[in-house]
Amino acid sequence: MSVRWTEEQQQAISARGGHILVSAAAGSGKTAVLVERLTQRLIDPEDELSADRILVATFTNAAAREMKTRVIEVMDQRIKEAPDDLYLKKQRQLMNRAQITTIHSFCLSILRENYYRIGLDPAFRIADESELLLLQDDVLEAVFESFYASEDPGFYDLIDSYTSDRDDQAMLTLISNLYRFSRSLPDPEAFYAHLISQYDQPIDPDDSPLMQRLVELEWESLSNVLGRYRELAFELEQSGYTEMGQMMRQDIAPFTSLETSARHWSMVALAFQAVEFGRWKSPRGDEGIKPFQAERTRLVAEFKKMKELFVQKTGVDYLEDLRSQLRHVETIVTLVRQFASDYLEAKQQRGIVDFSDLEHFALEILTDEGQPSDVAKLLKERFVEVLVDEYQDTNEVQERIIQLVSKTDEATGNLFMVGDVKQSIYKFRHAEPGLFLEKFKRFQQTDVGTRIDLTKNFRSRLEVLDGTNQIFRQVMDETVGEIDYDEAAHLRLGNLSYLESKQVAPELLLIDPLDSEKEEVEARAIATRILELVDSKHPHLIYDAKANRFRTCEYRDIVVLARSRGKRVQALVEVLEQYEIPVYADTTGGYFQATEIQIMMALLKTIDNPLQDIPFASLLRSPIFGVADRDLGRIRAKQKEGSFYEAALAMAAEESSLGIRMDEIIRQIQSWRTEARGSALPAFIRSLFDQTGYFEYVGCLAGGKSRQANLNALYERAKQYETSGYRGLYRFLRLINRLIERGEDFAEARSLGEDEDVVRIMTIHQSKGLEFPVTIVSQLTKQFNKQDQMQAIQLHKTYGIALDAIDPIRRLRSGTLLKEVIRREMDREMKAEEMRVLYVAMTRAKEKLILVGTVKDLENQMTTWQMTPPDEVLLPENDRRQAKSYAEWVVPAVLRSGLLRPDETDWSLRVMSLEELAPYQEISTLVEQLEHVQKLEKIDVPINSQVKEIVEAAFSYQYPHALATETAAKQTVTELKRAEQLERAAFETTYRQTTYYRTPQFLGPVLSGAERGTVLHLAMQLYEPDESISQQIDQWEATERITPIEATTMREATAQLQGFLDSEIGQLFSERLRTNHVYRELPFTYKIGASRFRKDWTGPVDDAVMQGIVDCLIQDEESYILLDYKSDQIVTTEVGQTPADVLRDRYATQLNLYQEALEAILHIRISRKVIYAFALEETIDLI
Repeated sequence: MSVRWTEEQQQAISARGGHILVSAAAGSGKTAVLVERLTQRLIDPEDELSADRILVATFTNAAAREMKTRVIEVMDQRIKEAPDDLYLKKQRQLMNRAQITTIHSFCLSILRENYYRIGLDPAFRIADESELLLLQDDVLEAVFESFYASEDPGFYDLIDSYTSDRDDQAMLTLISNLYRFSRSLPDPEAFYAHLISQYDQPIDPDDSPLMQRLVELEWESLSNVLGRYRELAFELEQSGYTEMGQMMRQDIAPFTSLETSARHWSMVALAFQAVEFGRWKSPRGDEGIKPFQAERTRLVAEFKKMKELFVQKTGVDYLEDLRSQLRHVETIVTLVRQFASDYLEAKQQRGIVDFSDLEHFALEILTDEGQPSDVAKLLKERFVEVLVDEYQDTNEVQERIIQLVSKTDEATGNLFMVGDVKQSIYKFRHAEPGLFLEKFKRFQQTDVGTRIDLTKNFRSRLEVLDGTNQIFRQVMDETVGEIDYDEAAHLRLGNLSYLESKQVAPELLLIDPLDSEKEEVEARAIATRILELVDSKHPHLIYDAKANRFRTCEYRDIVVLARSRGKRVQALVEVLEQYEIPVYADTTGGYFQATEIQIMMALLKTIDNPLQDIPFASLLRSPIFGVADRDLGRIRAKQKEGSFYEAALAMAAEESSLGIRMDEIIRQIQSWRTEARGSALPAFIRSLFDQTGYFEYVGCLAGGKSRQANLNALYERAKQYETSGYRGLYRFLRLINRLIERGEDFAEARSLGEDEDVVRIMTIHQSKGLEFPVTIVSQLTKQFNKQDQMQAIQLHKTYGIALDAIDPIRRLRSGTLLKEVIRREMDREMKAEEMRVLYVAMTRAKEKLILVGTVKDLENQMTTWQMTPPDEVLLPENDRRQAKSYAEWVVPAVLRSGLLRPDETDWSLRVMSLEELAPYQEISTLVEQLEHVQKLEKIDVPINSQVKEIVEAAFSYQYPHALATETAAKQTVTELKRAEQLERAAFETTYRQTTYYRTPQFLGPVLSGAERGTVLHLAMQLYEPDESISQQIDQWEATERITPIEATTMREATAQLQGFLDSEIGQLFSERLRTNHVYRELPFTYKIGASRFRKDWTGPVDDAVMQGIVDCLIQDEESYILLDYKSDQIVTTEVGQTPADVLRDRYATQLNLYQEALEAILHIRISRKVIYAFALEETIDLI
């Protein structure tokens, strides 16, 4: 069935000629429109566009892959319908050369083809972020060392003025941040010059552009206060308090003339100095005057706060402060220029580039003295259409590159830009929504370009759209939100298939935590609401579009969105788990706070330098050594001076039991320090896992698999660190510290299947582009993050760098004019960004939108919010500017929602009391769970004082099946196979500590047999049909899906891999891959009777859990084929025995267990079990 496009969508698909800007609102079918536009142009023989003459620039690899795949799928379908269409087939072939890619990948292709034009080494590579961090630190330290050695007085003056007595880290951080900031701009050198020019201001304040901007910013707030002051005066007069109303008008009379004339610093300062607030003489016992009096007091306080800026210093003094800092700014610019130069040279020496280099080098190739170069002109001719997705997130460098490869004349150009400025939420990545906004306004007002608005939303119910519109028409305009939320911006219903429901009104849920913790109360309120949604007796109903009917709400339908991850999200997860609500949260942001990582870091830091007290004491207390707190006290008391390690040495000299224990520990640490010096770091970390037993230990704790994954991530990062050319434990620890300082993590995000029935928790940024039937937006009252505005030294693209003014004689520092301007601009930009973030959050909902917030002193706060004037559509500008949280926008807007447009769906306002919160589990439930200890079942019991006796009884219980304690509750298939083959109950392995030495470099990287087998498995996991295995290996390496060593191993095994693909089972594998009937690397967990692998088992049945991963499962008509790859080198030991016989005997148990588990779990029939032996190039069937 053909798609019915809206008029606006069809216009976006069909528009030709001239630059085109498509403003695509949330849920408007943007991607489908883009795919249709590209497809229609590519299959039309009359259109000059061919697949190799398009450039589609996206911002993620995933978006590029999705768009290219969807275009190819449409073209393949058209070819099936018209198999003789030669033009269509040619275009399909050219799709392999189509530039549908990220901007960084496009820049990379320019560099690969034109490296010689800028003297770039053709063998350059993109460096890993950790390598770059270490290199930046090395270069920056070298720059500072050279300046210290030069004894430059300006440098020493800067360091003395703006760093602490302990170190110069503040200045190091500033130079690093300033460099990164400049790289988001097309011309960093021009930006450095601009930093200095900001301090060259006129002597007269009224002639200073900077002073004028500060007056404008101040007047925006002041005019709102003046307006409200006059309104209050009018209300007083209307209520019979004429004298007081007239007095209030007289209070602000000095500002009357400024409201209609040009305003300069001196004029506003004089008006502030002339204002005197008269004293009120309110009649005794008159209660009616009190609300007016309270409001006047609030407004006067706001006014006096604004007045401070104009009276604490004169304009001349502010400018003199600014000029006094010029020498410091010049020194800073000299430092950052030197760093930029040295850093570039260091990268060139190592043959590496970073992502900002890709953009700037491409820009250098595309320009010649500020004009398009020959390369740019060739690309302009080549590309018939340049399409930019998510244009609102473009930065200025990327904008310049796009301009250079597209037609210049906007009226006849070929640039097609798509995005939604209301969803521009990446300011922290230097996205510049102003680029979109400028064209958005100009294209509507002139004929130079075309603007198309896609406002129909095909995602959400009308009620969700109405609720969103009601909020944003009241809070978002150009003054506060950088864009007017006018009729053109309103979301309009596009999906007419929803069945009517009475449960879908948008909901605002507020709760007063009283004396309880806000985070816990909000989490419990969310849990309560979730339980209500999935309640079997009165469930919330979700519309099933495929079945055209309602179904009950399930956990998988619900998402909880948070502004940021961290402790709040972790607390929410813990509370939901206490309510037995299945929940998943990508909490990788807390990697370095994970207990197991902190303990391993304490171990590594102690090995690097045991004189660090906190890491050493943490290591002693950890499960690795288990020293009790009272013993730590005894150690410190033994020697109160010096480091804790020195006190431990003193204790180790004693003959006491603690002294002997400390002697053992110190000897072990010294042994590890020796081992660290002679070992590769990854091997050393793995050795520590083995020697300490800590890896196995954390695996036995709650969430053991995740904890072990965290430790493995540390090992993998150590491997990655050494491949970058760096060595040594000290540098690795410094890298980790840098990552922590920058708020970065390197734990991999866990994957989650779409069908898993869990509540998902994610950040609003993570949710962008996604949709959910029920969306709960949490943290409504979380205060906006103003950390950037509180920094001692501030950066801004327009106004440069702002420092505090330093009085070197009195050693005092004070704020400056420039710093105040930047702070206000940053606050304005932050509020606009937060408004867009809220818009993204609310537009994720398909059917039900719930906003949740905890409000202290809720009753009084609601009274304040209800006082918002109802006669204007927009909330008062000052209220919106001064908002500290989403709640201060949302709640007043909801309270007025029914007044503005009565025809729209009203918000449902629910004030929940603490008594309404769902109770935690009852004691009977806890007792019932504790009884499961007898069955070795996993339990998750929140312990409190009420169950102390129950817990003690449970732990003193004598388990009757002692043999069960000798057998792991989880067994891998390999372990089960080994148990059956060896026919023995248990065995011990004696571990002996050995000295590790680094493999000589001349031997090169060598993979073990097991590692080689893993690489062959990886090749089969990544392989896709219709392209040679050799080409795919090259692509995998280029896109860093495999390492260079893995790529080399695969190339060496190309004949073996191709042998499999040419075999009968390999051909079936490829054929079924094309129809998505192959399942690769399929994990499973299956309960199995312990007696299967313990012949002497006398305990209860089914007490072991078997885990495994199936290499490949192929659907073949009504049944399935189980395929297992083996790379064993086979040696036969018996006469007449073939290698195939050896493999059958060796792996029959494993595959039989696989078959049993899969048939039981998936309810399928496996008709054939096959081993493919790469070493033999033979297919082996098992009976």
